[in-house]
Amino acid sequence: MPVGNVSVVGRQRARYGPVPAFAPTNNAAISAICHLTSAKTVRAELPVYLAEEIFPQLAPPPYAAIEVAALSEHKPVFLFREISHGVEVVGKLFVQDGVTSEEAWKAAEKEYFNLRLLENRYDMGNGVCRVASPLGRNRELGALLVTRKAPGTLLDHYIREAAWAKASEELIDKLSLLARFFARLHENSRGKRPVSPALMHSYLRSLTDALSADILPAWERSEVEYYRQAWADRIGSSGRDGEVIVHGDATPTNFLFTDHGVTGIDLERMKWADRCWDLGFMAAELKHHFMWRSGDGWAAERFIGHFLREYAAGCGGRRMFEETTRRLPVYMALGLLRIARNRWLGGPYRRDLVREAKQCLQYGL
Repeated sequence: MPVGNVSVVGRQRARYGPVPAFAPTNNAAISAICHLTSAKTVRAELPVYLAEEIFPQLAPPPYAAIEVAALSEHKPVFLFREISHGVEVVGKLFVQDGVTSEEAWKAAEKEYFNLRLLENRYDMGNGVCRVASPLGRNRELGALLVTRKAPGTLLDHYIREAAWAKASEELIDKLSLLARFFARLHENSRGKRPVSPALMHSYLRSLTDALSADILPAWERSEVEYYRQAWADRIGSSGRDGEVIVHGDATPTNFLFTDHGVTGIDLERMKWADRCWDLGFMAAELKHHFMWRSGDGWAAERFIGHFLREYAAGCGGRRMFEETTRRLPVYMALGLLRIARNRWLGGPYRRDLVREAKQCLQYGL
């Protein structure tokens, strides 16, 4: 079993033979890790931790040099590859600028236990639909979470190909797998507590607060918030459906696909909520990516409809389709408003997203 918050400092260094070193070509990635935590700790203790607590879960010692590569331009996520066995694991550091060490550790612990819960209790540890397998976490190494590297290609790739190259069949196939993933997650965790509008209420307010700082004038904010109570009433009347565990961050960069399977990653925002939280946010992402990449938001409708039908087929059929599509527009609106917070998208396009969100709120009722 991995050792959680126990420091590796002072532990026996040769339990599994010589401690591997970082490959000399990894200076940029190692420097990025050192920027977030102690350089001395990273260079001296990270290889020990990987060799003593992580690699033995996947391959026998001894271990050779460790290659390191950054996996994201925006997040401190790194690939660690031991070259003799070809073992690959992903390390995610929660220590970042503006985040206290205690907050970082709580976040790392939360995602670790989220993954363990889904693996062990909700049957998401193997098969066609699964989550990334957690291998360990360490407080001293930048609140580091380590998972097995998930195989496959990000959903973002297939959306891009469909928007630019009109390669739609591959995206249809992957959305079918994604629908199965959500159906399995939601149905396996379905609880008795009725769906509540409280989370929608609070998140919509936080989004309008953020957008009011630049692109959402007071009159338009009032228009958005005008529909909030009507949607709260609709969600509150969904008495037959109970809350489920949702991924909580359903974006195209959080799902990887092989020919016959899908793996979900980044479960730090997992929570109990309306199942439409995941469905609506994914629908918003599809809408946004076709608007942004091809200028044709309507082109996304075919894919959104297919995704929702496949999901309903996996957990109740026509009745589930009717129930989810009644509530979906408000969550799709939340997803569009969330995307509109990204200032790098530019003012005119962000305002287009706000208009799409308002249409979801208005015409979905």
